[in-house]
Amino acid sequence: MIHSHPFLTRFSLIGACLLAGSAFADPASSSESFAIEGAVDHPRIVTLTDLQREPQTAETVFMHTGPGALAGRFTGVSLWTLLKEAGLTNDSTKKNDLINHFVIVTGSDGYSALLSIGEIAPEFGAGQPIVAYQEAGKPIEGADGFARLIVPGDRAAGRAVSAIASIEVK
Repeated sequence: MIHSHPFLTRFSLIGACLLAGSAFADPASSSESFAIEGAVDHPRIVTLTDLQREPQTAETVFMHTGPGALAGRFTGVSLWTLLKEAGLTNDSTKKNDLINHFVIVTGSDGYSALLSIGEIAPEFGAGQPIVAYQEAGKPIEGADGFARLIVPGDRAAGRAVSAIASIEVK
């Protein structure tokens, strides 16, 4: 008899749902804003102007992709900053409840990436993913929408979601 760990089963099911959901997205759409929703106290719509008002951070990355490298200096806002402003819903009666949550970042083409709150919260994780709106000092635009997720330390760009349409906390 094979036993699976409940944590792994939970994320395997989530991954399957993400893949299934991407088949329904419109690949021709692009994003001019994105929603922060789910287990947050203050859901909101974020625009380029909103991102430009936030404290900026920059990351230089080199990641491998199927068509070639994703390399350069990206400027944007810490994903953690945006999530904290949205007010992460947290049960203070549960030990480290924060690390029981995760974030799904979805692009306008339906492509999604999953990140645990534990890996992006400064008190737990070492990496600081950013919602980038500039590459090499120029606005991100075109097929990449106005914002993309950059996860420093990733060797492959599998979580570098372009044209962000939503950030959902679960």
